[in-house]
Amino acid sequence: MNPRTHQRFDIRAEVSLSIARSGANIETLRGKTVLLTGGTGFFGIWFLHILSEIKRRLSGDVEIYVLSRQPDVFISKLSEIGLPNAFTFLNGDITNVILPTDLRPTHVIHMATTSAYETFNGEPSVNKLNMLYLGTQNLLTQCNEVLESFLFTSSGVAYGAVDSRNRISEKDGGTLDVKNRGMGLALGKLAAEYLITNHSAELGFKFAIARCFSFAGEFLPMNLHYAFGDFVSSALKNQTLHVHGDGATKRSYLYMGDCMAWLLRLLINPSNDLFNVGSEAQIEIQELANRIVSVLGSRSKVEIVDRQVREGNFERATYIPSTEKIRQFYPQLREWTSLNDIILKMVGR
Repeated sequence: MNPRTHQRFDIRAEVSLSIARSGANIETLRGKTVLLTGGTGFFGIWFLHILSEIKRRLSGDVEIYVLSRQPDVFISKLSEIGLPNAFTFLNGDITNVILPTDLRPTHVIHMATTSAYETFNGEPSVNKLNMLYLGTQNLLTQCNEVLESFLFTSSGVAYGAVDSRNRISEKDGGTLDVKNRGMGLALGKLAAEYLITNHSAELGFKFAIARCFSFAGEFLPMNLHYAFGDFVSSALKNQTLHVHGDGATKRSYLYMGDCMAWLLRLLINPSNDLFNVGSEAQIEIQELANRIVSVLGSRSKVEIVDRQVREGNFERATYIPSTEKIRQFYPQLREWTSLNDIILKMVGR
């Protein structure tokens, strides 16, 4: 985990909203044991805030274990990101870690993958495939009959290259070109999804697979390949916002607080299915840059740069999910936070 964020945040109110909006009965976690992998990145920091608040409301009657490759580094930053030390940290790599024999998780939140910082620094695509396949296999083989719920944060990249004219639905099957060296993440996510569904049938636990798209909010890194974070950082400094490509790439952004409500509901009420998690409100990247400048009252200019950002994955001109399915299964879930509000929350306003 590299905790470089532009400022500290107090997201206690957002966490309370996420729990309330999820519609999940957190009492079902009383006396349970939760294991979180990948708990020190953007998603992980948010989920730890959620779990910390749930533990407080349950008077401590839930055990929370967090697997990390560098727990000491993360523990030293807990106060900086507003977290109490309410967790038991395990040191290890998801691909080969041996869990304590007395650890019998009833709920698993599996988010471990190559970090954003590793991707930014050129992590080979095949390493992403290996971590997801080997890590998920290693984790599942150490679970037993007490496991009740398994939540996996997959990705929209698992669809491969799909028709960019429409929102991507769970029924879509795109092209996964094995000759494309950037397919490692997509293939790894698919392999992990298969392992989870297979082990579910054998062990009898319930699962939820969340195919996650694009997100923004407090704690999003400001200095990596995330366009949203880079734009906000530049706008705060009144620097030029550089839009790569032709500026017409389409994305959508779900607020991380809203995302947490969706994921918490999937964890507590899994339905042995796969769901898109993201926003349907699309925006072109150049328009996003201009919106950020306007909302923040920045003096920055927006400039098109004729080169592409390399994320280490295959390129997608349009990356917008359909969320009809998850809203049908869980009618209480929706997008509560507007893009303008997300921008303001990114700077603590």
